[in-house]
Amino acid sequence: MSTRYHQRLIPVIRHLEKNYMSPLNLQELATIANLSAFHFHRVFSAVTGETPKEMIRRLRLENAALDLYCTNRSVTEVALDYGFSSSQSLAKAFRQYYALTPSAIRDCQNYEQLKAILQNSKIGHTLRKSGHADSPVALHNADETSQRSHLIMETCHFEPGKLAYIRVTGPYGEGYDVATNQLYQWAGAKGLQECTCIFIYHDNPEITPAEKCRTDVCLMVPEGTDVSGPVELQDFPGGSYAVVRETITDQSQYGQVWQSLVDQVVNSQMEMDDRPCFELYHSYDKQNNHADVSFCNAVKV
Repeated sequence: MSTRYHQRLIPVIRHLEKNYMSPLNLQELATIANLSAFHFHRVFSAVTGETPKEMIRRLRLENAALDLYCTNRSVTEVALDYGFSSSQSLAKAFRQYYALTPSAIRDCQNYEQLKAILQNSKIGHTLRKSGHADSPVALHNADETSQRSHLIMETCHFEPGKLAYIRVTGPYGEGYDVATNQLYQWAGAKGLQECTCIFIYHDNPEITPAEKCRTDVCLMVPEGTDVSGPVELQDFPGGSYAVVRETITDQSQYGQVWQSLVDQVVNSQMEMDDRPCFELYHSYDKQNNHADVSFCNAVKV
């Protein structure tokens, strides 16, 4: 269990428990946890088993359920108090989370019956499977995490160097083909097309608007390389990284592998660092969009 990250997130969890009706501010939560905005969302998910948005929604539903049980207020009144637009909206949320109706909550004869039907509901079964039935903020068990993923994390050291790159601004995963073609056309003219390719991600899409997210499509180039046109030059800091390597066959797998890597970093109790996280491409098959990729998360050792 990662006591270090758990301790950092306790103030965040307490803040959400007290302010679950307030607008979600991920930058503020990251500051409370003393984590970078880039890492916060995945670290929170790794430790608690749910995103901040999911925790807020769960807290609203739990308190709405308790209100329905404890008071005679109408379902519409309760719905509006907890941020739902109508009684129908609350009923839909109850069906999705509990597989129950608000009236089923209201009809409970005592608190033990209420507790029993919630624990036996859809969300109750889900929480027990993930180790959260007794405490919504319980840590993931490291053994359970390893069973969920076949990926093996290693710690690797990268030497500092230079990167020739083209910046792409927009939703992650979009617009890379044009930049990649431009970069390799430039590299081919200089005999650098065999240089290692990495993609650096600068922003957390949970915080930064998709159209503002920045990706650098890069090649590791020799010191003294001249750049021109759309190609820029930056320093690569090197250092220690937690790394997993995976063959990607579908676009949706990228996010899953990143979360798996963060899960393992959190459970290993390694300290994350603010150096850029990146994907290192060992090979890429343009015909079927399959890629052999190392996912690299900066850590302190």
